[in-house]
Amino acid sequence: MVEFTLEPFANDTFKLLKSLKENQVEVKGIYYIPLSQQEIADINKMSKLKTNRLLRDLIEGGFVCPYQNKRGKYEITEKGHKVLRLIQKKNA
Repeated sequence: MVEFTLEPFANDTFKLLKSLKENQVEVKGIYYIPLSQQEIADINKMSKLKTNRLLRDLIEGGFVCPYQNKRGKYEITEKGHKVLRLIQKKNA
């Protein structure tokens, strides 16, 4: 089993991941984020460049993945949901 630390999520990365969760839509029981990187950047008051970098880090870490390999649509993985639950539990 691979262990991971929550340390990278104590900053804008967590803010972005949390924002993605809050902006998911449900279609036929499947949740995904239909926002462009510019829309995600605007919602989080970040530059598109920073948003792109953070999203790339989340994807490379296995916390977010492209939804059905479509450009501009994202899905939070089980690993990403686990991080959100752990951080929210810690902050409770």
